[in-house]
Amino acid sequence: MIWYLLYPFRGTTEAPVLDPKHPLRSAFTRYGNNAARHPVIALLISVATAVILIYPFPFLYTNDFANGASNLPHHVWTSAQPLEGDATARPDVVMRSIWVHGSYMKALEPEVLLNALSLQDELLGPTLDFDPRRPYNPVYPDNSSMDLTSDMRDTLHAINGLNNSSWFFHSPLQYWSCSAAKIAGDKDIITTVNRRSRQATSVNVTLRHSIVFSGKRFEEHRLIAADAVVITLVHMLDSPVGKQWERRAEALGRKASDKWKLYPPSGRSLASTLYEFRFQPLSFQDDLFLGIAYALMALYFAISLSKLRALRSRMGLILAVVSQIAVSMMSSFTICAVFKIDLSKIPREAYPLVVLTVGLENIFRLINATIMTPPEHSAAARMGEALGQIGHVALAGVAQNLGLLWLLSRIVSPQVTGFCTFTAIALLFDFFYLLTFFSAVLSIDVHRTELSDSLHRASTPSERILHPDFPKRRTWTDAILTGEAPFSTRIAGTIVLVGFVLVAQWHFFDNEGLFQTVLRFSRLFKSIPTTPPPSSATILSVDINQARTPTAWLRMQDHETAHEVIQVIKPHAHSYIARVYDPLIFVLDGSDRTPNNSGIRKLLPAAYDFAKNQFGSFLITVVLVVAAVSLLMNYLLWDELPEGEEEGRPEDDPLLSIRTLSKGHNLDVMLLATSKEGLIASVGLDRSIRIWDIRRETTTTYLVHDPDSHVNPFPLLAISIDGDSNWLALLSAQNRVYMWNIPERRWGPSIHVDVKGRIPVAFFFGHDETEFINPVFVVRHNGLMSEIHVESGESTELQICRSPLVSVQQHFEKANVTSAGPPARIITASKRGCIHIAKHVEAGWVSEGLDVQDPQDDKEVHSILPLPALSSFLAVRDHTVDLIDVETHKVKHTFQTKPMKQGSLRCFHSTRRRPQCGSVGLANLTLAYTSVETGDCIMQSYLPRREGDTICFRDPSAPGSKTCCLWRETVENRYTIENPGLWEALKVGYLVGVRKVDAPQEITTSSRPISNIGLRRRGANRPQSLHLQMREAEDSWEVWSISSRGERAVTPLCGYNEKGNLLVYNLGPLQKIGTRSIAVALGNVIKVITVGNEKFDGESSNDDQAFVGMAAATANRRRRPGVGSKKSQSH
Repeated sequence: MIWYLLYPFRGTTEAPVLDPKHPLRSAFTRYGNNAARHPVIALLISVATAVILIYPFPFLYTNDFANGASNLPHHVWTSAQPLEGDATARPDVVMRSIWVHGSYMKALEPEVLLNALSLQDELLGPTLDFDPRRPYNPVYPDNSSMDLTSDMRDTLHAINGLNNSSWFFHSPLQYWSCSAAKIAGDKDIITTVNRRSRQATSVNVTLRHSIVFSGKRFEEHRLIAADAVVITLVHMLDSPVGKQWERRAEALGRKASDKWKLYPPSGRSLASTLYEFRFQPLSFQDDLFLGIAYALMALYFAISLSKLRALRSRMGLILAVVSQIAVSMMSSFTICAVFKIDLSKIPREAYPLVVLTVGLENIFRLINATIMTPPEHSAAARMGEALGQIGHVALAGVAQNLGLLWLLSRIVSPQVTGFCTFTAIALLFDFFYLLTFFSAVLSIDVHRTELSDSLHRASTPSERILHPDFPKRRTWTDAILTGEAPFSTRIAGTIVLVGFVLVAQWHFFDNEGLFQTVLRFSRLFKSIPTTPPPSSATILSVDINQARTPTAWLRMQDHETAHEVIQVIKPHAHSYIARVYDPLIFVLDGSDRTPNNSGIRKLLPAAYDFAKNQFGSFLITVVLVVAAVSLLMNYLLWDELPEGEEEGRPEDDPLLSIRTLSKGHNLDVMLLATSKEGLIASVGLDRSIRIWDIRRETTTTYLVHDPDSHVNPFPLLAISIDGDSNWLALLSAQNRVYMWNIPERRWGPSIHVDVKGRIPVAFFFGHDETEFINPVFVVRHNGLMSEIHVESGESTELQICRSPLVSVQQHFEKANVTSAGPPARIITASKRGCIHIAKHVEAGWVSEGLDVQDPQDDKEVHSILPLPALSSFLAVRDHTVDLIDVETHKVKHTFQTKPMKQGSLRCFHSTRRRPQCGSVGLANLTLAYTSVETGDCIMQSYLPRREGDTICFRDPSAPGSKTCCLWRETVENRYTIENPGLWEALKVGYLVGVRKVDAPQEITTSSRPISNIGLRRRGANRPQSLHLQMREAEDSWEVWSISSRGERAVTPLCGYNEKGNLLVYNLGPLQKIGTRSIAVALGNVIKVITVGNEKFDGESSNDDQAFVGMAAATANRRRRPGVGSKKSQSH
């Protein structure tokens, strides 16, 4: 509803969509991700909270109104409130009372009771062993000022027949039959008061503590103290008993007494108020209204649930929804009871309705948002994204409803105010349980759906097909009938909430018209306060420190007493109007009315009793229930949610983090080189070279410049960083290789190399344990390789191939059980499709060609991809890929693909295994490439058919073990990423890319076109429309990722608050860093994109996964002390 109210300011009724980097959305996303990754913890939090709040419920609520507990709602509307409207309305009865006080909270002492009995007999006449039953033969006095005899008085009692002179009274002194001797002889008055709290008068009105005492204190569910004895006379309008009471009260005022003081001294009540007491059972119309409301709610719930095709257990979700609503209500009842919020005024059937309506709003909002997330994402990613999308909307809805309830509570009657308070508390608990209980249950359901759908996704390509034809516009009525209109989940709950509160208000004010209701609402906004002046009783309560004011005492009357009184004076009615006179207050002389700690406690007395007597069992119950639920959930989910592995699994943390390296270059970055330890070297068109260190949270950078040297390596053709991150090699078009010492920030030696100003096919560092600076390799297009030893100034050359090269890759393996010292290799592919391997032996480098049998329809190899961890490499053709053993040169398997873009193939796989047959084994392997036909990125993942088996590299004809799975027996999963842009494969099993997305039309339709899109943004005085266009152009880049299991994530590349960067149309170079990150140039800035948490600590010596598709010659190289400390001269 709030979005409709904000329509004049926002121009739309749709809820706002927050930027993914907005703090509020980011917080909800992180919470949803963590709750889905640890559903048992989220469930335990909700269960513990529910047990803490539900366990006390039976101790705090009761149907017994004499034990200090709260009253349970029944099937009736009840109230005791001043009558609003016609002040001249004729009352049904008149109520007069006296309050007798002793010292503060000492009304149960014998002296107070005896004085109260004396006053009662003075006002009513003798009441000893009061039994008013007489033959109905009323005798009225000839003079209205004449006192009644006991027989005349008793004859007029209501038990003898109801007429306009009838009367009855209730007094706690009837516990002792109004006998002074019995009161004086009672050794345990408190026990008597509690034992006889259910005693009834002659007209069947129960002498509950609520009507015969004021200011009560309960302990152990027993009344232990009271502040005042209350004696109440109820009489018809023309009753002589009432007139006698009035005369005698004035006489008491005129007759001074040294035993008590009377307030007011005149003995005449200063004011009277018309009160309406109501006890109205639910009518047929009420039952019909509630029945229709609940039926519509059930129908809406059933229809909405039937449309949720992507969920596994509908019955489980039904139970979860019912449980959440029920627990929210029970928790709210407990809180209301503790803080003495009376909920007995509204029928119990009404309480679930509003909570159910508003609760279903948020529940289905979360379910629908979860279903709309990509199904190939993990459960954690889907829950995080869904909660990030709807969290702020649900929070705004709760805040809106709380605001409306606050406003309504200001204008409605006190009994409806209690209902508003309950609803507000229930909405807060509903939101809390939505975030803890229901989110955890939904994430488990999503996870189970993900597991059940994995085989289907494995055999079905994950492709999105765009349909350019727009659907036919439907009418609003059709959308409502089909349940697709947003009305039902955006405003219906608020309408039901407000509507029911107003209906309840009109129930209590059936004599109030629409004008009076509007007038009541208008008072809220008036500057002049409308609170009536305090009555005399209220003023007196302050003077003598009454524990409970008469007005508060009246409103606390329970509905059972009202029902009993109605049965006496209006047997067939549901309410009565009484003129209630302010009580006459008697305070015994010498009483100490100073308040003390024995007075009324702020919280419900039963809550104190519960804390005192039940805390031990309560604590044990909470611990046992939480432990039992924990064991049950771990038993049910032990094979589905391996929480012990979640922290280390990047696929469960698909959120992408982006770091921006700016203010380093003035023009575009053209060259990038990276190291596994978190260093980046960048070269810009502004002829500057920078080194970036991103290993810590704060990025450090410096410009490659030595004031003591005049080296100018520009123009540059290629750059590379060695394995130890000590040296940066720069290949200059001046036919020289320059060396820069990274830690010492100085130029090292340089050496001549003839490249004829052309960019080589490959430029990289090698590995030599005997040399301080590793050799540098330059491989030219004509097949000539140069190994350059910069320290000695020597170089060796090898003609690897006579044909022009198209692909060159280094292949450096770690020592393993099958090869103690594998030689360094360089594998090449030429334009003619031949494959050569240059291998380093004792005599130097040698080259040999491979005779690989070519497929008939796909002969030419156009790229090479080494797999050193598997002692293999991939020979890539147009639509086939050969897996070749680097030692035996045998083809282990041929993968079938779609036509590939040259040089686009990437590969990652699981850790190398050693099956029982002794061959190479894997748990999975993934190929990724760019399709020539569509330009899409296609990822093909290969898994064993049986879980736990190993993909075996052995010869199919050789014997294998039971757990071996040959390549021809694997299952292929294929995924498609549209518009991939630039992308790369990470060692941890992820593809990460950056692509450009189309800008929304409403931003690009500006009066001024975007000019100089590739130029730097200069000045701050551009028109706002141009700023919006530029911002949209910059924010139109997005980062995407997909794991080997097909779990996807997308996030904007640029934050909404980034300024001062170049506006670019194409991306610059892209390089991998470490195991989880890539660096990509975007104009004059560098974006570092990380999946999960990157630790730039180099490659682990015992982790084969770190060698996936990468050179690893320097993996176990020991860093020598003082590396780079020797001063070298440039040549």
